[in-house]
Amino acid sequence: MEAYFNELSLQPFTDNETAIEAFSQLKDCLKKLSEMGVSNIRMTEEAMSKVILKGQTLNRVLNNQTIIDKEFKSVLIARLCTLEPINELENKYNVIGFDYNGEACKGLGWASEDILDSVALGLKQKDKWIDGNYEVNIISLDENGEEISSISKSKHVVTEKGIEVLRDFFKSKIDIPKNGKVLAVRAAGLFPHLTFARQALEQLKNISDPTAVEQIYSRLGDLERVAANAIVPISPDIFKYKTTPESVTRSRLPEMNVLFEDNKIRDCSWHSRFTPGAGRIHFYYDESKKIFYVGYIGEKIAG
Repeated sequence: MEAYFNELSLQPFTDNETAIEAFSQLKDCLKKLSEMGVSNIRMTEEAMSKVILKGQTLNRVLNNQTIIDKEFKSVLIARLCTLEPINELENKYNVIGFDYNGEACKGLGWASEDILDSVALGLKQKDKWIDGNYEVNIISLDENGEEISSISKSKHVVTEKGIEVLRDFFKSKIDIPKNGKVLAVRAAGLFPHLTFARQALEQLKNISDPTAVEQIYSRLGDLERVAANAIVPISPDIFKYKTTPESVTRSRLPEMNVLFEDNKIRDCSWHSRFTPGAGRIHFYYDESKKIFYVGYIGEKIAG
């Protein structure tokens, strides 16, 4: 797991003392994140050119030993890694941009629950950018190439205490299988209220992208939560991640009808989405038994 630096928290400090305090807290955060299994902090190239002290960009402050000593500078240089090229990320996740209160916020955006469900790290500012959840507006493309807008929460930390509050979140990330073969083997034990079609498990075994596997794990966990809590009837608003029925036209595709081990064919036209790409988990929910029948895991079904 990686964290993402919130470049909006790189705002001018009023004096050296407040900057020193903020970077001291950042140093403590990096140490705590290492304990939680987070090795790298991704940030945008633009962040280095942000002015955070009078006449001093972040790049220059890194060389200002009154603010950052040599030891901490080497830690920052080793840990703060540049994000993948933004256009590549946009293509991967069909995302056009993110904003928070009208300001572009790539760091907060990539860390949001709907995209990578990671954590955003920032510099603490007085009365702003504190530990907590921030709602990010995501602008993306749907399967028809139309722009759509959605709101997603992003976990944001600036102190050790804020990271400690998320201990269970980090622990759950560490235990997530890193490839589809492992997840397929563990699926029955991890998700006791889900029943998988043979084809869904075979499809899962062929998925090797760790990011996609992590997202599949999270989406299956969301289905497990709904079933375990006997939430009925189902509707898009009860799910943590984007989960909807297919359109009337697409629901007629033959691939929506899936054969399960009990020799019953079920209409799996509801689906939960995952990225990168246009990933889909198709399922049928038996509301009387409180069981999700997962029939398909893979790229969007053509048709």
